[in-house]
Amino acid sequence: MADGYGACLLSKPDLLCDMVSQAKRRVNKENFTVSIKIRVHKEIKHTVELCRRAEKMGASFISVHGRTKEQRTQPVDLHAIRAIKEAVSIPVVANGDVRSLDNALKVHEETLVNGVMAARGILANPAMYAGYKETPVECIKDWVNLSLSLGTPFSCFHHHLIFMLESLLPRVERSVFNSLASTSAVLEFLFQNLGIE
Repeated sequence: MADGYGACLLSKPDLLCDMVSQAKRRVNKENFTVSIKIRVHKEIKHTVELCRRAEKMGASFISVHGRTKEQRTQPVDLHAIRAIKEAVSIPVVANGDVRSLDNALKVHEETLVNGVMAARGILANPAMYAGYKETPVECIKDWVNLSLSLGTPFSCFHHHLIFMLESLLPRVERSVFNSLASTSAVLEFLFQNLGIE
């Protein structure tokens, strides 16, 4: 935000549309897509107009987080996302508050979007779209094995596990896990508490 990126561009629609147009024109390849991910304005008509303009400039699809840049805990505005979907002919992807497969299906049903994306939901449960209510232990094992084989930096390795273990561990154990500072300590914890070798 301080550098004028991200949600700041909502207040600069001419610049945003020019960026889409320039990217599309400069990379003149048939299968090259240019997309934008936006939040909504307080007045949805402004967001709808922005999306129509972006489509005219060559946007291939639009991802919409259904909150304004000021909103953090309010529910996602599914009506706003649907209004955008109805206003453009390119695919629209809904984003925000998707934490389960059932929730993703509900968002799709209420907005008629072409896709649903998740951020925190998929971090907390990478098996969410497979219908799991919480991260299966097998998924945690897969993450550990993949991370170790690729040399994933500890901060990334540990950070993803913090999310995945959120619903599997009691609060006290989560606190202990979150304070671990080495790969060996994480591996020992996972072995002692979840039987993961």
